[in-house]
Amino acid sequence: MGSPRRFDFHIDGEWRGGSAAGRFERENPATGQPVSSYLRGGAADIDVAVAAAGRALAAPAWRGLPAAERSEMLLAAAAEIRRTERDLAAIEAAETGKPPGQALDEIRAGAELWRFAAAALRTVSSDLHLDLPGRHMAMTLIEPVGVVALILPWNFPFIVSAERLPFILAAGCTVVAKPSEFAGGSALLLGDVLKRAGLPAGVYNVVTGTGEETGAPLVDHPGVAMISFTGSADNGRRVMAAAARGLKRISLELGGKNPIVVFADADLDRAADAVLLGFTHNAGQCCISTSRLLVERTAADALLAKLAARLRSRPLAQPLATRSQYDKVQSYLDLGKAQARPSCEGVDSGDGDGYWAAPVIFDDIDPASPLLSDEIFGPLLTVQRFDTEDEAADMANDTAYGLAACIWTTDLERGLRMGRRIRAGRIWINSPQENFPEMPVGGFGASGIGREAGAQGIRAYSEIKSVIIGTQRGGA
Repeated sequence: MGSPRRFDFHIDGEWRGGSAAGRFERENPATGQPVSSYLRGGAADIDVAVAAAGRALAAPAWRGLPAAERSEMLLAAAAEIRRTERDLAAIEAAETGKPPGQALDEIRAGAELWRFAAAALRTVSSDLHLDLPGRHMAMTLIEPVGVVALILPWNFPFIVSAERLPFILAAGCTVVAKPSEFAGGSALLLGDVLKRAGLPAGVYNVVTGTGEETGAPLVDHPGVAMISFTGSADNGRRVMAAAARGLKRISLELGGKNPIVVFADADLDRAADAVLLGFTHNAGQCCISTSRLLVERTAADALLAKLAARLRSRPLAQPLATRSQYDKVQSYLDLGKAQARPSCEGVDSGDGDGYWAAPVIFDDIDPASPLLSDEIFGPLLTVQRFDTEDEAADMANDTAYGLAACIWTTDLERGLRMGRRIRAGRIWINSPQENFPEMPVGGFGASGIGREAGAQGIRAYSEIKSVIIGTQRGGA
């Protein structure tokens, strides 16, 4: 991409400098070359952004906008996202290291979420009660919760934003976004996209920086009414503690240690493809990555042979997003090799100075190994064998997390039974991990609170007010 692309903050509809002179650069994890330069935000910058969001929240241009017009604005945003999709995908791919085609697909999927939110907004309605005791009538009013802090991750920055931001705006809230310091470009470019779509100044603001210097003052800010956070469970606990201090509403999507359960009657070729995709997509840096293969003992050898053949024939190595993530994955790889020999390894197709990692499968791991319990966030798969459905369910639930699970079997009744027994917010049966705007996202345990879809997703960022009216007539 040549010289690094310089970004300032996007506040109150404009590009702005920061309170301090500090900047930092982001390198392409595939090549090691600098691709973007960001301002290092602090508490003073957060004050400016939250103040802008607060003014916009109260301004008639946004607060007084009818829902139908807000819906049209979201549709215009979706169209503008598609018009600028290649620019958005280019910065996303350069900062995350993912293939450009994958980044473009994610931008397009994000645009569909904006379209869905626009449609869902037209279904939100208040309730009316006309026959209450004592000649009363009542109604409910739906109002925005306020300024929302939107904290985004580095693995899927645009699509995670699209799963939340249009619903936040549909509710009439305003936003201060803090993208990851490793992938802030698409969040900042979105500021201009939304401005061209007609969004009033101050409704969407972006401040870049680290979690400690920028994120912490944002979640603690008294002008913020709600926090939406996507990231690790450890950081989620810190965010939840900050929300508790301010009695703020919160939405968390955290980590996962997700199982893919394959029964002997499954179509093993399709299951093998699903297993491979489940732990190598985005270099395993995916909250719903299925990094634990649970396979019925009688089918284990056949399935592992199919996986080994696929790994040998496909160049599946990808760059990990950061040096620290690369070091973390390498430490688990070293631990796995000390405990057991890899059953098969992928071909390392990396070049340049990036943080490339090839997929690895570990079989016959000690049940107490951290490889089975820790969220590694890399292309490592562990294999465990089971003999009965009960054993498979127990293994699947043997984790602190509960975000996602996959089940492969030709016995649909068994698939549904397992779907009920596994504690996870998203479950796929005989399907790749497709996601649809219509479906809510749940989470058990350390995986977080989850989010709703459609009209309920909009209500998640709303306050409900009851208005009760006395209608005494004739002296009664």
